[in-house]
Amino acid sequence: MTLEKHPGMWTYDPEAEAAYIYLRGPIAPGGVARTVPVDHAMVNLDLDEDGQVIGIEIVAAWPAKEA
Repeated sequence: MTLEKHPGMWTYDPEAEAAYIYLRGPIAPGGVARTVPVDHAMVNLDLDEDGQVIGIEIVAAWPAKEA
């Protein structure tokens, strides 16, 4: 098995309390063919037209910073 390296990045939306992890860089408009929710977790997997996971959404409040 060969591991692939891809430029990953992530964002966090404090209003939605959701983080999004881009596994293969930015996703073009219409690039998500299907979203699959993960049972018993606040996680959604975005798949491309070939069924490959291209992004992961995690819905959870970010820990507050201590002053």
